Amino acid sequence: MKLVINDLRKLLDKNALLMALMALFCSFMALFLGDGGGPETNIVTDIIKIDGILILFVIFGAELAKNTIGADKISKRIEFLLANGLSIGKILINYLLSIYLGTLIIVLPSLILNIFKLGIIPGVLLNFLLTSLLYTTIIVLLILHTTNMNKINSLQIRLIGLSIGIMMISLVVYKLTNMIELYLISKILILSLIIVFLYKKTNIERIVVSYY
Repeated sequence: MKLVINDLRKLLDKNALLMALMALFCSFMALFLGDGGGPETNIVTDIIKIDGILILFVIFGAELAKNTIGADKISKRIEFLLANGLSIGKILINYLLSIYLGTLIIVLPSLILNIFKLGIIPGVLLNFLLTSLLYTTIIVLLILHTTNMNKINSLQIRLIGLSIGIMMISLVVYKLTNMIELYLISKILILSLIIVFLYKKTNIERIVVSYY
């Protein structure tokens, strides 16, 4: 837990404040989008607005992860921690908690604004928290799995593409079934499969090796 607190102190700086203000501004503007249509249409629109915050979460989370995990790989800090008896599982949990909590704090004002303005139901909020945790896990595994550190410079672009792709697939599922629950569940299933795939491909050798 001490490592998580130390990472949070490093992450929540002036740049984090700037990102929080940016997220709040984007959310404020998005709330002015029209809600034409019936009640169910409006629910879908509200969920998509929350998914917009989720994309911001992914962008900011990737930036924080590059500044911590990427830097730790380059400086061989991760290799040092492993050599001193810290397990891969504990390292994963440490990074997962610090990146997730740090990013959640950044987008929290935007999330609160949307919750009060849109009257988001608890299920949607729970889905956001779970989905953002899964995205954070993917971000952590992607950077740990990367050996060519030049590739993490394009991490945000790839993750935005992934987020939009998953959102489109979930929308197709909703159109075919007309069930909001399946729209939410489909995202979780896709993200979970990606995590399993990345976890199986990530080993100690890939975690400690890094080059430009």
